Amino acid sequence: MTPDTLIEVSGLARDYRLGRSTVPALRGVDLRIAEGEFVAIMGPSGSGKSTLLHLLGGLDVPDGGHVAYRGLAISRQSRDALAEFRSRKVGFVFQMFNLIPTLTALGNVELPLAYQGVPRRDRHRRAREMLDSVGLADRGHHRPTELSGGEQQRVAIARALVTGPEVLLCDEPTGNLDSASGQQIMGLLAELNRERRITVILVTHEPEIAAFARRCVLMRDGQVVSDTGDGHGGGR
Repeated sequence: MTPDTLIEVSGLARDYRLGRSTVPALRGVDLRIAEGEFVAIMGPSGSGKSTLLHLLGGLDVPDGGHVAYRGLAISRQSRDALAEFRSRKVGFVFQMFNLIPTLTALGNVELPLAYQGVPRRDRHRRAREMLDSVGLADRGHHRPTELSGGEQQRVAIARALVTGPEVLLCDEPTGNLDSASGQQIMGLLAELNRERRITVILVTHEPEIAAFARRCVLMRDGQVVSDTGDGHGGGR
């Protein structure tokens, strides 16, 4: 492992049971991602890209191999340790936004801080600052149904960032957006990566979305078939 390696994946395997059959989703994946990279993971449906993303974020555990974060094998940690890892180190952005409809934008962004036990005044301030950073300073008291799709995804990004994660994992973050909104969201992610040095790992099947990344990993049938990185976690 090189000094700037953030995530190292070795021999990663994951199987799913469908009735009496076992379906391999990942077949011995090896991958290194350096701190500050912007990586797009591409591949057809069923290629294993979302499964890989979930394993990178500790949302699932592998059937073989391991995921190491700064040298710590997170895939071998307890459920409580994984929950703590996700809370402190990783931000998640999903295609469906996953906002709580009864909460305002501000309330949604505050939620991860509430789970961490941050005092109300502090989490309110931090959530306002984060909404401001994604261009929604004037939309904090609106509920998700009062926001456009692009605005909802910005709220989701603010929520993912409010705890100060080192890595942002994005699963088809533009999949429910029109082209213009998708471009705006990708521009925001690129800016966060460039200016804040947040590591961004993005799953997409759209080449125009992947073009925002500096490195592209192509998957097929549960394996990495090409990688524009140099093999040591560096981007191009």
